[in-house]
Amino acid sequence: MNHPTPAIVAQSAVRPLPRWALLLLCLAYAVPGFVGRDPWRNADMAAFGYMRELALGRTPWMNPLLAGMPPDTDGPLPYWLGAWAIQALGGWLPMDVAARLPFAALLAVTLAATWYCMYYLARSPGAQPVAFAFGGEAQPADYARAMADAALLALIACLGLAQLSHEITSHLTQLACTALL
Repeated sequence: MNHPTPAIVAQSAVRPLPRWALLLLCLAYAVPGFVGRDPWRNADMAAFGYMRELALGRTPWMNPLLAGMPPDTDGPLPYWLGAWAIQALGGWLPMDVAARLPFAALLAVTLAATWYCMYYLARSPGAQPVAFAFGGEAQPADYARAMADAALLALIACLGLAQLSHEITSHLTQLACTALL
């Protein structure tokens, strides 16, 4: 049986990343994908169509239809979220902007859940780096914060998520629910 090799991390290696820099990076990642743009591809436009039909009461909530066709994805939760946002904010905002708001919130939940999950995982006793003989090893909270920052940056760096995380399709709902697990 192979035993995992513990990390050897000095306190100087876990200098904190400024919170404002991390938050600005998250905003720079999230905001351009939701503000001032049209739907990107067919799935994005079709999802908005289902949400609009639900919000206007033209299709049943349990089995949404668009031009008589059911959605390609399983589960109506993403369509419900968009339709509820359209109903709640449709008078103040254009329908397409209102439909994007819950998905922007889902992206924020995904980013926050990833950071906190990694933070608490890295604080666990089994994840701590090796204690040095004469001190100087990373403190648990500092080590956990550095690992959480790295996990969040790695999630943002996944270019394959860039498009899917800014669409109003079921993919972002699935990602957010998985991050919450």
